[in-house]
Amino acid sequence: MTTNISIFKKELKKWYANNRRSFSWRNTNNPWKILLIETLSQQTQLERANRYYEQFIDKYPTPKHMANDSKKQILKLWSGLGYNNRAMRLHETSKIVAKTGFDNLYPDFTVLPGVGPYTNSALLSFAYGEKVIAVDTNIKRILQRFFKIKDKDIKNFLQVNQDTFLRRFESRDFNQALMDLGATVCRSKNPKCVICPLEKSCNKFITKNSQIQPKFEGSFRQKRGVVLKILLSKDNVTKNVIQKELEATSEITLRVLDSLEKDNLIKITKNKYIVINDK
Repeated sequence: MTTNISIFKKELKKWYANNRRSFSWRNTNNPWKILLIETLSQQTQLERANRYYEQFIDKYPTPKHMANDSKKQILKLWSGLGYNNRAMRLHETSKIVAKTGFDNLYPDFTVLPGVGPYTNSALLSFAYGEKVIAVDTNIKRILQRFFKIKDKDIKNFLQVNQDTFLRRFESRDFNQALMDLGATVCRSKNPKCVICPLEKSCNKFITKNSQIQPKFEGSFRQKRGVVLKILLSKDNVTKNVIQKELEATSEITLRVLDSLEKDNLIKITKNKYIVINDK
């Protein structure tokens, strides 16, 4: 196993030196910038997330800048990314960090809204230089394919071998190299094995993904997004206006509005107008 890991690291380093994707945040150790790009890139291709990042970091260079702004302004900038709850969790996080600072939360950032094990590891690796593997879907997929590791065994495999993987290999470079390789070569569908630097020693343990991605068009999630777009662009919006825009029944419209209200994204005024909840 140690020999295989050595080959893996050697070829990965060589490939990354010539194929590293260039982004403005790649060399930063600013935890706010790292948290921002990690939040924006969830379930979003990195190139697309990066375009949003440039807009966000320009408007919100520090957590305090975002904390002092309204939900409505943040949602406007977020528009088009989907999963609007992520924007709201980021807003809540900015308020916490603006008061406490990241260093006072180190090393456990999972107390922040929306920060799970992966984002916590990314912050530790990229902002604090800790020797940790930030296991996203790309990294997990590559390691499973190369070393022939079943899904149920990957956690234990990493616990046993993390130190070996990161010996004489900066965790920042290791994590980013695998993310780039997974996004461009060892993809989930139609992997480009013929140009992969790891191909000669890879077990090619490629398993079928049984999960079927639900269609976005016409989905409940899309309807939620449509409602928010309406509220961001119009005033004096009523339930009837929204129902007409959605081309939906009264029952479905109410379900969408109820879900947004439960998530504190909208509120209904005394005059029965529906607005973005800025509290």
